[in-house]
Amino acid sequence: MNENLIDSSIMFKHMLDQNKSLAGKAVKVRPRIASLIELTANRQKAKIGLITLQLADFHLKFAGIGMDAGMQCLEICLDEAVAHFDTFFPACKIIFIQEASPGDYVMMFEHTAQDQDELFCPYLAYRAAVSRSVSGRVHLVTGAGLELLTGFACLERGEDVKSNTALFSAVCKAKRLAQKKIDAAVYPSKSEFNAMLSQGLTGVVYQPVVDLATGLILGWEAFARSQSGIPILDALRLFELTGSTDKALDLERGLWRLALAGVGKLQSRQKLFLNVSPACLADQHYHPGEFAKLAEDYDLETHNVVLEFSEKLSPGELASLPERLDAYRAHGFLTAIDDVGAGHSNMMFLARFRPDYIKADISLVRDVETNPFKRVMVETLVLMAEKTGAKVIAEGVETELALSSLVSMGVHAGQGYYLGAPAHPKPDNAVRIPPKASFSQATAGEWKCSSPVGDLTTPCLVMESDKLISDVKRLLADKPPMSSVVVVEGDKPAGLLMNYSLDKALSAKFGVDLYHRKRVVKLMDANPLCVEFGMPIEEAARLAMNRGAAKIYDDIIVTRDGALIGTVSVQKMLDSLAKVQVELAKGSNPLSGLPGNVAIEREFNRRAKDGVFSSMIYVDLDNFKVYNDVYGFNQGDKVILLTAQVLRDAVNSHGAPQDFIGHVGGDDFVVISAKDVSDAIAAAVIESFAEEVPKLYTKEDRERGYICGKSRDGVEQCFALISASIGILDCDFQAAVTFEELSHRVAEVKKFAKSKPGNSVVHDRRAPLGAAPASPAAPAAS
Repeated sequence: MNENLIDSSIMFKHMLDQNKSLAGKAVKVRPRIASLIELTANRQKAKIGLITLQLADFHLKFAGIGMDAGMQCLEICLDEAVAHFDTFFPACKIIFIQEASPGDYVMMFEHTAQDQDELFCPYLAYRAAVSRSVSGRVHLVTGAGLELLTGFACLERGEDVKSNTALFSAVCKAKRLAQKKIDAAVYPSKSEFNAMLSQGLTGVVYQPVVDLATGLILGWEAFARSQSGIPILDALRLFELTGSTDKALDLERGLWRLALAGVGKLQSRQKLFLNVSPACLADQHYHPGEFAKLAEDYDLETHNVVLEFSEKLSPGELASLPERLDAYRAHGFLTAIDDVGAGHSNMMFLARFRPDYIKADISLVRDVETNPFKRVMVETLVLMAEKTGAKVIAEGVETELALSSLVSMGVHAGQGYYLGAPAHPKPDNAVRIPPKASFSQATAGEWKCSSPVGDLTTPCLVMESDKLISDVKRLLADKPPMSSVVVVEGDKPAGLLMNYSLDKALSAKFGVDLYHRKRVVKLMDANPLCVEFGMPIEEAARLAMNRGAAKIYDDIIVTRDGALIGTVSVQKMLDSLAKVQVELAKGSNPLSGLPGNVAIEREFNRRAKDGVFSSMIYVDLDNFKVYNDVYGFNQGDKVILLTAQVLRDAVNSHGAPQDFIGHVGGDDFVVISAKDVSDAIAAAVIESFAEEVPKLYTKEDRERGYICGKSRDGVEQCFALISASIGILDCDFQAAVTFEELSHRVAEVKKFAKSKPGNSVVHDRRAPLGAAPASPAAPAAS
């Protein structure tokens, strides 16, 4: 730190009155808040800012880390705060640092900025840099992390404002800001914010919230952005903190009006979710009755409107919300709390807040299909919601696997890009919901994974039983909480020690002194779950979930003839079983109603096992994509439904009851029949298809015989009407045939069929799959 940034008449000192050096300078930490007020009173003409520094929960963690380590942490905090100051505030000068309590400091500085908004972006960068540095150094001292909460404010003083009043107000504002989780990259500068205020809102988009029981749209959340693309509500919340709220509330109400005006007609059960700030609710100049009248002006009932608040608000803002909402509830508005799992709220707060909807944060939903702790938290939210009459909405549903898992957990609704992206006008397409299955079904044996647990086993950390707990701590120092060490005697497992169990024991009062020099057997679980390599995954999962609550998510030790092979986590087993669940959910296509890939493969394997000579009739539609693009998805669905019906009719007319019809996906279908009827089925399909497909085009396109559109490469060109390319191959099954062999042969036949213009049938005349080898010949068109 430069010499001119420290007032040389002020010396800093450590909290225990020991002379210390911070960032290379002898400094003094003042012990009483009264002196802070005295010093600011003596600088009435100076522009003064302050930064608050607080090690989160330091008073609780102090006992666990010990006196020496605690003192080192405080020194690190102050040292890094001073060392980084001149980098981010080069035109400012530190006056002094004031100690409020151990681990809680106020750093005062003089500045020349016109207003505090000029210092806000530097503060964000300073906050991030100091936090990183402190976290890294503290981890080296304690082996764990301590969160540094850094706030910022400027003293606002006038002739009618006393110094102590201004100081108290600034400290409170800085403390509130320190609690905020802020991503500096998403917030605008003051000039950008003023531009937003002058430009206003340019539009609103609506993201669907889907009922996970029916797949129908429960409602939509409205999002608005400025012309520059900056999220409006994030900016509003930020500038409320810095005092720039003159026009912000009007802008927020403009967002309400825009969202109400653009959403269109809602069914009585459907909802519009509006993000609302506490400041807007608390504004005495705006009565809830006015908002109710505004909703009625756009033909919406108040029960169609859900006021949504973020859990990421400060504890003070959250604490006052229930009272503010009573007036709005009296007018019929519903409420939702957003970002649950990412902020300050707890079960008692939710009970007091009484939301109609609980929106689980994306951080809680992400990887819920594989993370057992997140799964338990989501299931707990669902249980609590059901007891209180609320509904849980999972945010950030991005994958089919996540959707299937959330459905199995009983989550009421979902929101995310997998279910629908924000758009205008509002998207209104129903979503296919996978059949509800549960982990308990898998472990109860109602459906099987059929794979041995050994397939999931990974190498593990190993330690002899005579080693010390301090040795284990070093081994696990850089490992995540769910990692483990298997304690062995020779090649046989003797116990298990999970990392989180070790941390829990050592962080207790006198934990380090009690256990650090003891043998690992003192803390290990001497009766862990051990299973043999060949045990089915579902059986291992059942045993794991039947353990006591304290051990339910501990790793499972895998052995072969009693010798250690490795471990498998409950998370990995859940992942494997969830994937099976998704595959089972693919048993039928939601549009055509025909069996899907899992059922197709099962039918193929059944016929192969029984040696049933069969013909595989593959149907692929030509030029379907461009039709879908030009005519739209609804018309495209009609083509798929027509194809499914044509196949059913052909099989009913020429096939047998045991023949199989499947929908591979998209515009690909398969029929498995007896060999002697396959050609007749294919011919009937071609005949019906040629007659019915032209009816799905306009008269102009039908007479012209083609439509214009873009190819897969984005090139504009003309395409003939949709036709069917059918490839037939025979399977004898006298020798083993794998599904991979079948896929390779199918690709060859389909390629040959698609090379022919219009509706075509190609029957592979080579030796059937699974028959005695024969000389290869090119497939011939029939």
